[in-house]
Amino acid sequence: MRIRERGGATGHAFVVLVIATLATLLLSGCQPEPRAPNLAQLYDFASETDTPARRPVIAIPGTLGSRLQDRETGAFIWGGRGGLSIDPANPKNQRLLALPIGKGDEPLSQLRDHVRARGVLRVARPSIFGLEIEKDVYRGAIDTLIAGGYDFRRTREEEIEDREVNLDSFEFPYDWRRDIVEAAQELDGFIRRKRVQVALARRDAFGSDQTLPKFDIVAHSMGTLVARYYLMYGAQDLPADGSLPDLTWEGADYVSRVIYIAPPNAGSVTSFENLINGKSFGPFQPYFSPALLGTHPSTYQLLPRIRHDRIQVAGETFAPDIYDVDEWDARGWGLLNPDQDAVLQRLMPDEPSSEGRRARARAHVAKALWRSKQLHLAMDIPAVPPAGLDAFLVIGGGVDTPSVVEFDPATGQARNIAWSEGDGVVLRGSSLLDERSAGEFDLGLRSPLSFRSVLLLPEEHLDITKSAVFGDNILFWLLDAPRGDWEAVHTPM
Repeated sequence: MRIRERGGATGHAFVVLVIATLATLLLSGCQPEPRAPNLAQLYDFASETDTPARRPVIAIPGTLGSRLQDRETGAFIWGGRGGLSIDPANPKNQRLLALPIGKGDEPLSQLRDHVRARGVLRVARPSIFGLEIEKDVYRGAIDTLIAGGYDFRRTREEEIEDREVNLDSFEFPYDWRRDIVEAAQELDGFIRRKRVQVALARRDAFGSDQTLPKFDIVAHSMGTLVARYYLMYGAQDLPADGSLPDLTWEGADYVSRVIYIAPPNAGSVTSFENLINGKSFGPFQPYFSPALLGTHPSTYQLLPRIRHDRIQVAGETFAPDIYDVDEWDARGWGLLNPDQDAVLQRLMPDEPSSEGRRARARAHVAKALWRSKQLHLAMDIPAVPPAGLDAFLVIGGGVDTPSVVEFDPATGQARNIAWSEGDGVVLRGSSLLDERSAGEFDLGLRSPLSFRSVLLLPEEHLDITKSAVFGDNILFWLLDAPRGDWEAVHTPM
C-alpha cells in the first residue's frame, strides 16, 4: 500500500508539473519577441530640445576610418568613390599611400606629404569588376547620434556646407597613417577652435554671452588612443630624450564625458601580422605591402605589449624584443625585408642603391619603434581621471580573436596560432588593459585604466557601432546619465 501511495503521489506531482510546464510554454508563446530599441522614438525629446545644456559631441573614427585626399590633385587616395583606395600597384600611388622616408635623423613629424584627412568614412565603396558596392562603416554611429538630436548632417557635403551654424556635432578625421601623438595635438587645436565657434553660434541662437563649452567625445578603435593621449597629456609631444610627458590631464579641462569603443589599449597582434605579411582588403581589393605599411608610424604604435607574450618566433623559447630595430633588421621584418626592395625603390626613387635604401628604411623603423615604446609607456601608467571627466568603455565580444602570432623564419611569414575572446580584431583583455597573467589569474581586474561603466556586447569590431543596444546606451550616457561627482571603477595594479 505504501508503495502504491508513493507512486500515486509521484504520478500526481508529475501531472501537475507537466500541466504547469505546458501552461508556461503556452503563455510564453503569447509574449512578443523583444525588439531592438527604437532610438528615434526614445530620444525624440532630445532631438526636439534646443538648449545650451547639451554638450557638443566629437566623433573620432579608428584606423582607416578617415578619408584621405591628395591636396595637389583633389583625388581621394582612400575612401573615395570607385574603390577603397587608389591602386597601390602604381608607383606614384604607392608613394601617396605611404609616408615619406627620411634621408637622415629628421623626426617623423617633419616627414610630410600632400595628403590630408577629409571627413569620416561613413560608407566604403569597394569596386568588384567595375561594380561599386556600398558598405556601412561609420554611418550607423553617425545615424545613432542624429537620432539623439545631434546636428550631424547625413552626408559630408552637407556637413561642410552647414558647419558655420553647427552647434553641437563635429567629426574629427585624422591621417591614420601618421603618429598617434600628432593626431592628439591636432585634436587639441580642433577643440580650441570649436569651443569658440560653438560659443558664438549659441550666442546667436540663445542670446546673451555663452560660456565656452566642454565637449563629449565618442571614439572608436585607434581613435580612442588619440582621445586618451589628448585627455592625459594635452598637446604635449613625447620628449626627445625618451622620458615621459607630464601627466597633466590638460585635455580634461575641455571634455566632460568620453566613450571609448573597442579600444586597443594593449595593442593588437594584427598590426604585427600586417607589418610582416602585408594587408589584403579582400578579394579583388587592394593589397598593401609590408614596406608600404612599414612607413606608417601608427601601425607600430598598435603593436601588442612585450610583457603579454603575444608575439613568438617558431623554434625559439624567448619572445623577441619588438621595440629593437636590430631584431627587425636581423629577421628581415616589414620594411627591412630584402624581398621588399622593389617597393623601396618605388618609395625612394631618389636613392640609387639598395644599400642606401635599406639604411634609410632602417632609420625610419628605428624612429617608429622608439616612438611606439615611449607612447606605450606613457599610455600604460595608472591614471585616475580628474573630477568632472566621466569615462565609459564599450567592448565587443563573442568572436574568436587572434591572441598570439608566430613568425616562421623558414617562410618569412607570420601566422595566428592562438585565439581568445574579443571582437575579431581587439582582444577583450586589450580593451581592459588586463594585466593579470595566465599563470596567476585571479578574481578582480588589474588594470591602470579607470572608467565609470563598461558595456560588453556580443558584436564584431566595427559592427558594435551599428547595434541598437549600443546606440541606446551611448545616447543614455550622453543625454540622460547624471553628471558630476562619481566614484571611478578603478583597479589598482
